[in-house]
Amino acid sequence: MLEDALEDQRLDIIVFAGDILNSEEREKEWLNVCAAGKLPRKKNDDDDDDGVIDEMAYREFFINLTGFGVPVIFVPGHLDSPTSRLQKALSDFPNVINIQDAPYQIGGYTFTGWGGAIGPVDADGKFYCTKERNFKKKFSSGFDSDPEKTIFLVHTPPVSRVDIDSVIGEHVGSKVINEILEKHKPTFCFCGHAHGTPGQDLLASTTVVNPGPMFKGRYAIVDTEQHKVIFPTPLRV
Repeated sequence: MLEDALEDQRLDIIVFAGDILNSEEREKEWLNVCAAGKLPRKKNDDDDDDGVIDEMAYREFFINLTGFGVPVIFVPGHLDSPTSRLQKALSDFPNVINIQDAPYQIGGYTFTGWGGAIGPVDADGKFYCTKERNFKKKFSSGFDSDPEKTIFLVHTPPVSRVDIDSVIGEHVGSKVINEILEKHKPTFCFCGHAHGTPGQDLLASTTVVNPGPMFKGRYAIVDTEQHKVIFPTPLRV
């Protein structure tokens, strides 16, 4: 579907904000974690078969995205856990860059950011999540690049018009992201996580873009020089 839609587009780069693994059961477990404020007791059912299935899903996903012949920049989603499996799958894809390892420069812009959810725990087992205070501490000093040439890529959106979860009908953004945008003013913030309100918003001087869920055919085309965002598919979810 995406391949056909982008066939005639001249792409320089593909950016993805995480959640390659798509599991309704795991997402329900995550909502329980958010409600309880803690992880459930660890079960002994996370065996090698689960790892093989996850790695196959990662490889298939990146095979499709690298078929466009341009670099793919991404951060993990909260369901892409443990991230060691994701990193293992990436070994066969040198043109796919996880910017959690380090910022990445291309076309005069620097991509920096972090993946996973911002929530009640620090975790990288069943889910990938960072506590608010630790996330804030990581980016408290800002970016090592010109804000006007910095693109902040995060899985969790800021609290805004693009952070409604379609399942629970509630905001799932984090005010910590808002604080970072207001203080350090990157030119763009690309995010995901919230499937209910794809679109864009302006927070301080930062253009926030949530393209919507790729598995529903949602995507956005961004012209960074013209500061123009196009949503080729309808924004209703």
